[in-house]
Amino acid sequence: MGIEETLKRAEVFLGLEDDDLSKIAALPSCREEVYEAGDTIFHFEDEARFLYVLQEGQVDLTMEVTSTYTAGTEVVIDTVRKGGFFGWSALVKPHSYVMAAVCRKPSRVVAINGTELAALFDADNCIGYKVMRSLTHIIGTRLRYLEQLIATGERRPFFEKRKAG
Repeated sequence: MGIEETLKRAEVFLGLEDDDLSKIAALPSCREEVYEAGDTIFHFEDEARFLYVLQEGQVDLTMEVTSTYTAGTEVVIDTVRKGGFFGWSALVKPHSYVMAAVCRKPSRVVAINGTELAALFDADNCIGYKVMRSLTHIIGTRLRYLEQLIATGERRPFFEKRKAG
């Protein structure tokens, strides 16, 4: 699958026109990268230069969590699957990753430089608005997972009710 086809299926780029996706794919930094299972794409607090769309494979977003239920434990906050997006910190100051990205399976990603993508957003506000709207939804979902983990010690789907007792 090519870069434009991957971008077309990416959760963060849903709603963009083919012409918009072509502009993103044409950015000088936009490229495919391949990782093996167990590889770390980036670490917590690394400088966030790139954001990623998962073409194939599976990537865990992990964070060290300390709470009443977990003492300094590395936990999976979210698992990114085909079409998923991660590395959003490349678009947001202070440009430091807030989680680590570790490949659960061999993975292929499309990497895009955050500075180049932000410049495209400045040049075409409509693209920027649509992407940032999707991005806030993705970040909000991950934040709710983290809050749930800290509060209850477990992560479960939001629609699932907690068992009494």
